[in-house]
Amino acid sequence: MVHKFPPESIGGTEVYTWSLARHMARAGHQVHIFYPAPHPPVGPNPVQREGVSLWRVPLPPDRLGEDPVRQYWHTFRDLGFEGAFQAFLDHAQPEIVHFQHVQGVSARLIELAAPAYRLVTLHDYWYFCANSQLVRPDRTPCKGPDALCSNCVDCATERADLQWMRALRPLVALPFAYRNHYLRRMAEQVDLFIAPSRFLQRLYVEQGFPEERLIVVENGLDEEKLLRSEEPLLPEPPVRPHFGFLGALAWQKGVHVLVQAFNRLGPEASLTIYGSETLFPDYVAEVKAQVRHPYVRFAGLVQPHQVGACLRQLDCLVVPSLWYENSPLVIQEAYGVGVPVLASDLGALPEKVWDGYTGRLFPPGDADVLAQLLAELAAAPERLQEMARHVTPGPSMAEHAAHLGAVYDAVAMAMPVPAAPCPRMVPLPAEVA
Repeated sequence: MVHKFPPESIGGTEVYTWSLARHMARAGHQVHIFYPAPHPPVGPNPVQREGVSLWRVPLPPDRLGEDPVRQYWHTFRDLGFEGAFQAFLDHAQPEIVHFQHVQGVSARLIELAAPAYRLVTLHDYWYFCANSQLVRPDRTPCKGPDALCSNCVDCATERADLQWMRALRPLVALPFAYRNHYLRRMAEQVDLFIAPSRFLQRLYVEQGFPEERLIVVENGLDEEKLLRSEEPLLPEPPVRPHFGFLGALAWQKGVHVLVQAFNRLGPEASLTIYGSETLFPDYVAEVKAQVRHPYVRFAGLVQPHQVGACLRQLDCLVVPSLWYENSPLVIQEAYGVGVPVLASDLGALPEKVWDGYTGRLFPPGDADVLAQLLAELAAAPERLQEMARHVTPGPSMAEHAAHLGAVYDAVAMAMPVPAAPCPRMVPLPAEVA
């Protein structure tokens, strides 16, 4: 079960779900994916694709441009989807239901899935944060709701441009307190939660989620997709080292910080920025207006099958995020093709980037420090080559799927959950370990 799906949406959760489903089907499981589709094609339901049954539920047209009240309700409940899901369950009779995300669909699907065993992968902070990213209106990280959810009012009223409602803070906070209480009640019925990082696991435990039912399993790497011999989208960069960003062009991803830092370099390095320019056009225009360096280029949206070719053209990936990243697939993908990473020292990123060994860390939002790191690496590209030699891929998607199959068995038989596969990394020196 997932809240969005390719080709309409190609975010990390959606791409991961499709890759996992295909590998589970290859392992001999009967696999179904249930998801809302904005424009489902005419034809049978489900449709078969690569051994997987895709159940597409039409997204009602009136869901676009909803008023704030309906939008709030539909973040965690939808009677239409609940009815469609019940019909799917009656037909498929699954033993295991693995929820990837229920945001904008219905959290009650978790309850409806009984008596199947129910697992939830936590891709973000949505189960206790209504905007799912733990970011305050002033663009600073948030540790989560207070006891009465009064701090959630600021986020909601800012997003809906209803700041005047903050005068009624205790009253406006009630729907968020209800939402979180309802989601917690759904969570009590989950047999096992899976977190792709220790950081995310810790934050959920701090919010009262059961530590004994919350395990850490790193996402798998789809090596087949990554190693396709696609042609690069762009010609060779004008100079090297060649740095790059690949992801959503949104302010919380910190692209503006990267551009500000790169502007301070001379013409001895180049930068390519990959990402859709249509999702947040005002932000993209703002970032483009800041560019002063002659070798910064914007390359547009990258399709999943093109990711490997884009990353192989880089000497270093930069992840300048300003929010608590959980487990960015792009870092795994960079490692999969031997590319080191510069990343913000925030959230789970320090788990993924070992400072001075597989990349470098810098204070989030600090363009000065980032510019210094970029300049040092541009002046000594052998440091990038050294870090690249330390990089090896984490668990493949085939290994990840095999492990989840063992997890499913353990949950169904009430046995201890097996330990997750370790990243296939070269041995760490003592000071890094």
